[in-house]
Amino acid sequence: MRRNAALIFAALAAFGSHLAGAHPDSQPASNRPDNPPPDDRALTAPNWKGDQITVAEKLGAQIPLDARFRTADGAHVTLGEVMQGGLPAILTFNYSDCPMLCSLQLNGLSTALPQIADVSNGVMLRPGAQFKIITIDLEPGESLEKIQKMRDKYIARLPENQRESAKAGWTFLVAENPGDGTQIHRVAASVGFSYMYIPERAEWAHPAALIFLASSGVVTRYVYGIEFSAPVMRESIIKAGTHEPASTVGFLNRCYHYDPDANSHAHAGMLALRFGAGGMILLLLSGFGLATFLKKQRRPEVSES
Repeated sequence: MRRNAALIFAALAAFGSHLAGAHPDSQPASNRPDNPPPDDRALTAPNWKGDQITVAEKLGAQIPLDARFRTADGAHVTLGEVMQGGLPAILTFNYSDCPMLCSLQLNGLSTALPQIADVSNGVMLRPGAQFKIITIDLEPGESLEKIQKMRDKYIARLPENQRESAKAGWTFLVAENPGDGTQIHRVAASVGFSYMYIPERAEWAHPAALIFLASSGVVTRYVYGIEFSAPVMRESIIKAGTHEPASTVGFLNRCYHYDPDANSHAHAGMLALRFGAGGMILLLLSGFGLATFLKKQRRPEVSES
């Protein structure tokens, strides 16, 4: 019995210490990231709450056509120059080192493009011919080499007979001045797209959205998700082409690092688990002590008989 109790005690002690170590408060200060210093790239308050990373939809808003960037080929352009041609456009915000969401979103977009490229009801929609795609890189320090690889990766996912047109119509943009995210933030703010930099993880926390623009640069629709149906894509592009606003489609996905310290409910829950584990250990020890005491009290009776 003593051996079993010892094993139970050891297991619960290990469980309790694991719970205590699972929360950042229990870690030595040297192992925990300090509060990040003010950073030009932390464009929203770094409070680690996921609900701060969202999209405040602004149908009818005008993007700043004078915002300046560099293309993947190194040309210095304004958004107005990219939008030239009288075609509607799809605006996305991504970056090459995104651990998951950007790839899922752009994979979904590049999968949908061939589906709308074939003639349907007399309408054929191909990037570079009937509409444009503009992808703005969230990382101000992104190199041209990285953005070129990113562009080529998604263009290569298209059928070979569509790649040349898509390369001309899908423009990947980086900050005009490396390290300066002012213009990126300016465009994002104009469409209600919030994001923030997480220094400890060297990642950008951001939502995923396809933002449809009329040829004038006015927002006509928001489409969320990582998979995009051909009917929704067709309707969104056609309505953008006629400057007609449309209702939102899909559910918002967000890519961010979650810190349970920022959530008082999670913190309280972790404390409850700690106290619960401690209480269970005390309860078992008390039970073991009582059983030992009762056993000792019975022994004299057995010997007298």
